[in-house]
Order: sequence, then structure tokens, then C-alpha cells
Amino acid sequence: MRPVITFGLIGGGWRATFYLRIAAMLPHRFRVSGILLRHPEKYEELLAKWNVAVYRSADELARDSDFLVLAVSKNGVPAWLSELSQAGIPVLAETPPATSLTEFDQLTAIAASDARIQVAEQYPLQPHHQARTACLQSGAIGDVHHVQVSAGHGYHGVSLIRKWLAIDPAQSCEIIGSRFCMPIGDVPYRDQTVPDDREGEEVQEIAIFRFSSGKSAVLDFSRSQYFSRIRANRILIRGTLGEIRDNALVRKTGPGLFETLSLERVQNGQEGSLSPLSLLEIRAGANVLYRNPFSPYPLSDEEIGIADALVKMDTYLRQGVSFYSLTEALADVRLALAMERSFTEVKPVEVGFIAN
Repeated sequence: MRPVITFGLIGGGWRATFYLRIAAMLPHRFRVSGILLRHPEKYEELLAKWNVAVYRSADELARDSDFLVLAVSKNGVPAWLSELSQAGIPVLAETPPATSLTEFDQLTAIAASDARIQVAEQYPLQPHHQARTACLQSGAIGDVHHVQVSAGHGYHGVSLIRKWLAIDPAQSCEIIGSRFCMPIGDVPYRDQTVPDDREGEEVQEIAIFRFSSGKSAVLDFSRSQYFSRIRANRILIRGTLGEIRDNALVRKTGPGLFETLSLERVQNGQEGSLSPLSLLEIRAGANVLYRNPFSPYPLSDEEIGIADALVKMDTYLRQGVSFYSLTEALADVRLALAMERSFTEVKPVEVGFIAN
């Protein structure tokens, strides 16, 4: 039987509720030791709902935890990472770790130290993305040289691009970006609803990446894709022997031979199944590309990705196996900041090689 992973939370905002909810649904896997809040009086409803203990200092919380999860506002992340690293406290930090070049430089020094920090970039850990990654690692479509990602903004999209192209964090790159505004029937935001007849504005961001290795990528995203039923995500991954188009795999299998397979979600709780409604696995034909380690519990794909990050953080501390280090996260921040600069200045931006 696996030991229960005990973690403490810093922060009580919207993102922190994901960790509280996951621990409540999977008490045999996770336990929240407590929560550190600057102003506990502002979070009476949250504390009552989740029945979680309030701590006054990170040191006290760390003593009762395997590690701390940093889920504060993005502007507060660098200062917290600096404080926690100096105290020698292991931390799993929510994204992004930095939002400016000044913060990037500050955290680069921390990343070069022996601080035990991993970053909870959940996008590559979401089931459908893990299935695509497994397909690439099997060699099914050969060597990958180009991807098009429309599944997450900024550093989220960049993290998928770098992973699928196997781009080294130090590699140089040219980015050409454009931003477009257009009307859209207003879409809900998180738990909010809007009248059906209200019109909003949609911002479309498109960036082309040319890496020094010769590989290339396109990031094409509008944040309405997160919440709108009339906007869908899109993925294209091209290799020397085939490609993945969303959930379709097309590949060459021999001289004049080709096959097309679908990446199929296998769900519990449907038709005759008596299990809770949950993801079991994702397969392409007879090949299982991803098996949900938290089945049959009814977690969303986002929650599965976050829960997986918690497990990987525990493995990192016990075995030293890094899954998304601060160095990797800063590489994505570096490209995301350059992309934003290209959008703002409406011109190509060069991201230089970083010497090791």
C-alpha cells in the first residue's frame, strides 16, 4: 500500500481549491496538513468548507508536511520561492514562477542552487497530452520536427511545444507573433455565467517559433477556448513517418502501407458499467497509451494532471527524479516573455542561446 502523501498549502485562492478538492476525493493518496494564509479572516468560508488547519509560518507547516504547495498569486511566487529555498523547504510551485525578466533573473540564481523545487505545470500531465507524448516516445510517427498547439496560453502552450519537440532549455529561437481582436458571444469565466445575448471581445494570439535546431512550432490560442463551448482546442504534431491530428494518428507502416488510428478515451460508468463516471485509459487500437492511476475516482483531466504532479513531487523527494524543474519552467517563461514582447512590439524577437 502506498503511503499517504502529506502536503501543506500556501495560499487560499481559486487554484488552491483544486488541491483541497483532490485531497478530499482521494484521502487514501493525499492529505492536506494545513494551510498558510496571510489574512485568515478573509477565508472563513473556505476554511469552514474544507475543515483545514491554519498555520502561521511556513516553517511550522513544513514540519508537518512532506512538502509545501505554493498556490499564491503569480506576483507573489518569486518572493515565496526565495524565502522557501533559503529555509531549505521542498516546494511544488504553481505556474508561472516568473512574470518578468527581473523575476526570471532572480529565480535563475535559485534554480542553479540545490533548492528542492518542482513546478506544477499540469498541461503535459493531462491524460490526452500524456497519451500523445507516449505515442511520440514509441516512435510511431518518427522524428518530430513541427507542432501546432492550440490548447493553452503562454507558458502552458510553450511547455507542450518544448516537450513534443524535445527542445533543450538553452536553445535559441526566433519568435514572430501577432495578436488579433474580434467579437464573440460572451463566454463564462470559471464559475461565472453571462447572459446569452451579451457580446464580448476575443483576443487571438498566434506565434511562430523557429528553433536553432531547425524545428518549428505554431502557438495559436484564444483564452475563450478555456470556457466556451463554441471554441475547441487543436493539436498537430508532425513527424517523419506520420502525424497526430487532435485525436487521430496517421502513420506509415511500411512500403506503400499506412494506417489511421483514433486515440480513444475509455470511460468507466457508462452503459452497463457500475463504476463511477471516470477515465480508465486512452488507447490507439490495441495499444494503451495512458492509464489513469486515479481510476475509478471522478476527477477531471485538470485534476488528474495536478494529482499526478503531487505524486511526481513525492517521487522527486524520495528518488531524486525531477519531472519539471525550476530550470525547465524558466525556459518556458523565457520563451513566453519573448512571445509577449513580439505581440506587443509587432516584430520578430530573438531569444539567444544560454550557455551552461
